[in-house]
Amino acid sequence: MEMRKIQLTGGSSFTVTLPKDWVGKAELEAGDVVGFASQADGSLAIYPHARMAEAHARYETEVGNDDANAAFRTIVAAYLNGFDVIVVRSKRPMSSALRRAVRQAAKRIIGLQVVEEDAHSVMLQDFMDPKEFHIDKALRRMQALARSMQEDAMRIFAEPVEDVAAAFEERDDEIDSLYWMINKQYHAILRDPAYAQRMGLTPNQALNYLMTARLIERTADHAARLAENINALHGSEVQKRLENRMEKQARRAMQLFADSLSAFHKRDVDAANKLINEAEAFKDAQEAVIRESLSLGGKDILHVAIALDSIARTAAYAADVAETAINHRVAMGG
Repeated sequence: MEMRKIQLTGGSSFTVTLPKDWVGKAELEAGDVVGFASQADGSLAIYPHARMAEAHARYETEVGNDDANAAFRTIVAAYLNGFDVIVVRSKRPMSSALRRAVRQAAKRIIGLQVVEEDAHSVMLQDFMDPKEFHIDKALRRMQALARSMQEDAMRIFAEPVEDVAAAFEERDDEIDSLYWMINKQYHAILRDPAYAQRMGLTPNQALNYLMTARLIERTADHAARLAENINALHGSEVQKRLENRMEKQARRAMQLFADSLSAFHKRDVDAANKLINEAEAFKDAQEAVIRESLSLGGKDILHVAIALDSIARTAAYAADVAETAINHRVAMGG
């Protein structure tokens, strides 16, 4: 560790010089701005090229009328990279499909609204104040939505539904929107130490939230997949043979996932370690069901395989969340 003496200048200000080697590696020059952020251990972090308060970051892209999906993906990417104003342009007058894709992005991304548009362009702006919707709050909302999807999937074991996709689509879209917002906040914390201070999170802490959010998003997808394939099995011979065991395994996997999220929020290392062991033991019971299903054969075996895979992945994601809970405890200084 290099030591430097604090100097008193002007009778009221304390100064300390920066190491020349560090300044060179950071590509700093006289007059450049650096950021300072107090750390939990009392130290002071210095960030080169910290951003000063600035106008809304703007991103402009030109897209063709024939690929509306590409426009949607570009808008999401610009949002995740921290652009507050996104302008989508087209050389020719925008087709109805392209304009609909842009509006769909505004609908699905939290805080994004159409503020200007003409025949050739649409401007979107992000009005979301991150202080009003902290990462932890967003994660808990994702958790509640995913849990409700899992509960609805379990009800399909007893009674089929007419349109599974319609029953899950709206909640799945909201979970995606919340995940994108957490993703954007994480990258903002990496870029801007002042933003990190406002959120009250270090980059490592924010990364744990992002990883957990991603696992919730994936688990919600598997709840919808499970529902679709269990629904397709109603009335089949396979359903009669395996339904009770599959339902038991599904309930156990979902409980493991719920418990892992509880361990994450509480930063409970003992509970997390226990869950990891339980998820490992879960594999043995799941493999027994898989072996039995393979012996049955028949045209419905594909639905069984996909349903069992979704159950297995839910339990595996529970173990991943539990591991993240341990990391989170360390990152939070516990």
